[in-house]
Amino acid sequence: MQELTDKQQQVLDAIKEFQGINGFPPTVRELAEYFGQASTAGIHKILKALESKGHLRKGDKGKSRSLGVLDDDPAAFRARAYPIVGHVQAGPFQLAVEDREGELLLDSDWAGHGETFLLRVRGHSMIDADIRDGDMVLVEKTQQCHNGDIVIALLEDEATVKRFFKEKDRIRLQPENPTMQAIYVPKDDPGFRIIGKVKGLLRKF
Repeated sequence: MQELTDKQQQVLDAIKEFQGINGFPPTVRELAEYFGQASTAGIHKILKALESKGHLRKGDKGKSRSLGVLDDDPAAFRARAYPIVGHVQAGPFQLAVEDREGELLLDSDWAGHGETFLLRVRGHSMIDADIRDGDMVLVEKTQQCHNGDIVIALLEDEATVKRFFKEKDRIRLQPENPTMQAIYVPKDDPGFRIIGKVKGLLRKF
């Protein structure tokens, strides 16, 4: 890595500090505001220099939080921002609310490289699968699933997280809580679909 000017080092430190506090990188606009600049042009120039000197990687185009710091840690090369898009009910179907909270920077080798997002869990129907109220589940967007998969299912405008089972003429959405009953949906119900499969779990103690 090439040596940095004082200003370049300040911008790099600001990115690291923001990321450490929030769990995701700042936008170019946020960096400009942090340094009291009305225009983002100067920040763009510094970011380009940081990238050319091997200290920064720009991720997916079109995403506002696509900055990745490249330190000596190899995991930094794999860092990717995953969107937190709201919550899902671990219980009966409830109105699905997409309330984007921001993004969380995760190792893409663990979280996956496809279309993946995070949802906060509300409710207790999946406690025997160790999915608890307040957890955050990592969801791979897909409509393909197999019996026993934990899925995010949508019926009309209501969503839930359950174990998926395909039966003769219906879909069974099975909770992992002995006090709760399964949800049954006709196979040909036009309002029913699978949003994705749960691939991982994040929990804050």
